[in-house]
Amino acid sequence: MDVLRNFIFPALVVAIIAGFYAWFLRYRRLKRTEAKIKTPKTMPKSAPVIPYYDSITLSFYEALRKALPEKYIIYVNVPIEKLFDPSVRESLHMSGQYADFVVFTPNLMPILVVDLFDMSIINLDRVNRIKTVSKDILRNSGIPVLDYQYTDNCNIDELRRKIANLLNPLGAK
Repeated sequence: MDVLRNFIFPALVVAIIAGFYAWFLRYRRLKRTEAKIKTPKTMPKSAPVIPYYDSITLSFYEALRKALPEKYIIYVNVPIEKLFDPSVRESLHMSGQYADFVVFTPNLMPILVVDLFDMSIINLDRVNRIKTVSKDILRNSGIPVLDYQYTDNCNIDELRRKIANLLNPLGAK
């Protein structure tokens, strides 16, 4: 009876606990695998696609294309930090700031940043404070910034004049 109480009963309890623990781990592993394999039943098979820009911004893009020589490349919504050397990007604290349009030379050197602004923004002072810092860094780095207000139609000759004044300020009259 001593052998049963001192050896077999504790061994049986340990075996039952170890078996329950092994079953629990296997059960959790199977549940984790099932979660990875199953796709949600409510996953849409498609979603409606909308235009990338509204009509005003698109008309400005077309005017900017007409105002610049064909050799220049225009990119939209460019992260400002990508315009700078990777070794100084973090110290500039420009993560999350985008330029509306950036004009590049054929060898992809940025020569002009265009910032469209809309007077209907609710907190215009806060937006201007943030953008002023990035515009100062861009200008100090040698990239001019053109501030342009949203309008329904854009005068291409006026846009050419503003771009020419920014790119060659000494030649302006």
